[in-house]
Amino acid sequence: MQIMNFEKLVKKIKWIFNSSAVIKNFPDIIMFVSSDGYITEANKKALEYFNIGEHTVLNDIIPNGMRLVKDSVKFKKPVLVQSNIENKEVYFELNASKVKRNFCISIRNVTRLTNEVYKKEAVERFNGEKNIMLTKLESDFSSPLSSIIGFSQGLVDGIGGELTDKQAKYIKIINSNASELYHFIEKFIEFSYAESSIYEGEIKSFDIISAIKEILKPDENQKILINFEYEELEKRNVNIDIKAFQKAIADIVDVSKSMTESGSIMIRLCYPDEETKMAFGLDDYKTYLLLTVKDTGSGIAQEDMKYLCDPYAHLETSSKKNFLRSLKLGSASIFIKRLGGKISINSEVMQGTMYSVVIPTESSDNE
Repeated sequence: MQIMNFEKLVKKIKWIFNSSAVIKNFPDIIMFVSSDGYITEANKKALEYFNIGEHTVLNDIIPNGMRLVKDSVKFKKPVLVQSNIENKEVYFELNASKVKRNFCISIRNVTRLTNEVYKKEAVERFNGEKNIMLTKLESDFSSPLSSIIGFSQGLVDGIGGELTDKQAKYIKIINSNASELYHFIEKFIEFSYAESSIYEGEIKSFDIISAIKEILKPDENQKILINFEYEELEKRNVNIDIKAFQKAIADIVDVSKSMTESGSIMIRLCYPDEETKMAFGLDDYKTYLLLTVKDTGSGIAQEDMKYLCDPYAHLETSSKKNFLRSLKLGSASIFIKRLGGKISINSEVMQGTMYSVVIPTESSDNE
């Protein structure tokens, strides 16, 4: 067996490359193996790492080595090799090519990279399982809270007889706190559901203007004027995930209402102009609609804008109000992403906030 002067070869060709990064990406280990599995040549790194002797067989240093080599040649791609070196689990990327009847093998140690991938997969799996658990617990949270809200409201209305002023005061506090908690849990579960793997969309054809009007149905206590304008559309019907669309817009409108104690909210639906298409980086071959929600509320401070749609960033520093807002906008941004759309939020303190949402008129699942 001969030792290849691979390091000398690298020095000779180094001048070809403009960046030393190319040299760094050379495989760690180079070996030639005969058709019967014996290592005939190897570079210095291979000799040191595997302690290769005069008559070393590839299968002695890499379990099922020859089978892996033949797999790499057959499928024309690297294979992942797991081995134990000095009682440590090590991963290699093995790439082989045929040279006449023999094989040229390059091996790179990818242990750290592989471990990072496994860690990432484990974290993603944990997050997925956590979100599945939360969404399945929805009824366990909502049912008792609904009972507390219903019974306390009944007591306030006199269903159990006349209350003293002090009793009525405490029952109203219970009812108010239970209602707030119910709304918070509802939005927390919604966020978990939006980002979980168990989310199931409902892609269908529907009239987008009617869908928006359904979201904007006024409630009895609403003091804010909501104006909805839309230009004449060539097609009012879109074919997208109606559930994601309505949840996203409802959450945005909900936040807009909570930021506007008095005044108005203007909602407009139209086709995006060329400037908007460029700003959002929209595909020329797709048709999009632009929905803007503009309020005259208190606006959002600049320091809160960066993580506006990320509730995880608000866990320690933010108030309950801001955390709830980020839950709603976090859910909205995830639902919009599921639609294949994009969202932009611009706000100035005491000047109000504008939410700009672009969505495709056709789901990519139908393309």
